[in-house]
Amino acid sequence: MKTMKRKILLVISSVIICQMTYGQSPEGENKLRTTSSDTAIGWKKGGIVGLSISQASFKNWAAGGQNSFSLNSLLSVFANYKKGKSTLDNTLDIGYGFLQQGKNGSPVKTD
Repeated sequence: MKTMKRKILLVISSVIICQMTYGQSPEGENKLRTTSSDTAIGWKKGGIVGLSISQASFKNWAAGGQNSFSLNSLLSVFANYKKGKSTLDNTLDIGYGFLQQGKNGSPVKTD
């Protein structure tokens, strides 16, 4: 009998969550569809920089495993130019990462 109650509770909570995520306003979406993204004249520049650090440490771990440390970075920039019928699109994407496993392991390039 308990499993039946759990199943009913799971179904009801799933329906409630779906209803909450379904109720989106279409006004913002309609505004985005009518706005032209190519209205900028001249240079348009921008970019993203990302840095990710990760560490795993195991002490008295019965299942085994190795300590590890990793570092990943990302640089993504763009510079676009538009004038009349001419356009110039420039992008630069650079990523680098390394991983060191174990106490005496040497770093290995991952990206």
